[in-house]
Amino acid sequence: MEAFDDHIEELHATEQREDRFFEGDDFVQIHLDPRHNHRTKYGFFSNPLGTRLDGAEGFSGSSWTTGWSAEWELAARILEDRWVFEMRIPFGVMNYRRADGQTWGINFTRRIPRLDSYSFWSFNPTDPFRPHNFGHLTHLDLAETQFDRNLEVSPYVSTRVDFNGASEAHFEAGIDTSFRLSPSVITALTLNPDFGQVEADADTIELRDTERFLPERRLFFREGAEIFQMRHRLYYSRRFTDILTGAKISGEMNKLNFAFLNIQGDTQHGGTRNGNSSVLRAVQHVQNKSSIGYYLNASEFEDGHSRVASTDGYFFLTDEWRLSYQASVADDRLTPESGVPGKDRVDYLGFGALSYESYPWYFTLSYDAITEGFDPNLGLIFRRDIFGPTFEAAYRHDSDERWYKRLDVAFDASRYQDEEGKTVLRDYLIASRAVFPNDLGVSLSHADEFHAPYNNHRTSGRLSFNTSDLWRSVDVGWAGGVFQEVDYNELSFGKPYKPFERLPIRYELNLRFEELPTGGDNLAWLNRIVFDYFITDDMWLKSSLQHRDDSIHNISVIYGWKIRPDLQWYLVYNSVADDDDTRNSAFTKLVYTFN
Repeated sequence: MEAFDDHIEELHATEQREDRFFEGDDFVQIHLDPRHNHRTKYGFFSNPLGTRLDGAEGFSGSSWTTGWSAEWELAARILEDRWVFEMRIPFGVMNYRRADGQTWGINFTRRIPRLDSYSFWSFNPTDPFRPHNFGHLTHLDLAETQFDRNLEVSPYVSTRVDFNGASEAHFEAGIDTSFRLSPSVITALTLNPDFGQVEADADTIELRDTERFLPERRLFFREGAEIFQMRHRLYYSRRFTDILTGAKISGEMNKLNFAFLNIQGDTQHGGTRNGNSSVLRAVQHVQNKSSIGYYLNASEFEDGHSRVASTDGYFFLTDEWRLSYQASVADDRLTPESGVPGKDRVDYLGFGALSYESYPWYFTLSYDAITEGFDPNLGLIFRRDIFGPTFEAAYRHDSDERWYKRLDVAFDASRYQDEEGKTVLRDYLIASRAVFPNDLGVSLSHADEFHAPYNNHRTSGRLSFNTSDLWRSVDVGWAGGVFQEVDYNELSFGKPYKPFERLPIRYELNLRFEELPTGGDNLAWLNRIVFDYFITDDMWLKSSLQHRDDSIHNISVIYGWKIRPDLQWYLVYNSVADDDDTRNSAFTKLVYTFN
């Protein structure tokens, strides 16, 4: 690929760590739909530094995830009037068919941040990234391609030392294996798997009355993760914590995408339970672009069981009109234990939506029906005991000729009642954002939210300067309102900064001034700075310094070294302190992959 540029000196290229999205960078993405089913795709990215990023898309229109990862080759170079790259992508990293006369879906996307633009080879303004709008790569004779089982065996050893007065060492070892049963089916086996997260989840001081979703980063869950995405999340892999063994198989056969996994170990949801969990997800192709999904989960614990059955669908009535649904039943028989709640009931979930989408307009009318106890052990259901409609409308337009570069306006309204017919939630939100030709971004929003028994409301505004240039941008915001009888005003400030190419820094500060219903005042704040230092292309240092108003302070330093493509070493120092205690630990991990 040759990406020509008359202003090569203004190229944006910073990210050097693999599998992190190129925020603020120029990049090109190659989209491939090897099964040519107009529903799923693989994406392979390069920025001008030759940093790899990949991902996969499942079904239901918006299930893109960068959690999927594969081994492929990439080299790039910046020249005087262009930047160029070459990719070498083995067939064996994707699900495909060994047959002659094939047609694949293919597309190319280029991002130029300084112009605040995306360009596409095959373009559709409504669904530019979706496989049903791709072009075609034809006459592919693949019957004689070499079938490589792509066997990978990755043993690891790790040690964590806690030194808080008395030192305590923890040693771990395990092994992960994956290989292909066929060109379109892959399996994975694990024993005491390497589920340690080198990087911690970012903290927040959000005003919310639901559990916070955290993205999955652990390798075992990556393959096939995209097809588990549903409107209401029945499967949340972060529920799995201390795992002894696991097995998984995923792929595509006869117009059916599927994934099955079985895990022995602990799950965390309101408490810790030990047992065995089996999960099956399958998505069936219907006509040209539509799909029907099926989901089964059976978790057998020492104190009972949790079982879920569900079906969902996404149908294109026309190119603009779509119909979707989800219907689920959960059977939970769990004996209460110390610190772990019990449950003995059958509960239900229902969802239906009719949507219209044609650039620049989007509308959807939906209805949710979720009984009070519908909270599967492996699920993440944000609200329960709700019955009622939601209406969403949005207008999004990009222009080179009007008073704005981008204009977004959205309106959402929800009204839910409980099983007794009492209104438990009534939300109205209107939000707008405009990016002007001078690269100034302005956002305004107002929300009225009745979440029984509280009447909440929030008004916010945000300014972003140099919006399309991440490392020159500045972001300031204000929000004020009432949350659960607490009057508050929030101020936020964010500044990415890059003193030189190998040292990107991100700083953010959040302040919330609260007037408590008891008459007192409170100040909540979060102060965070994160920087990466790329010592070489294969060696990096990351540090995160985070301080909060509740006297919880966290400092972490991560050193990573890709000694060889198949050998990686990590060394981590972490310190967490509050008013009463300081806990310090050091962690090291060595992973080697046999191919």
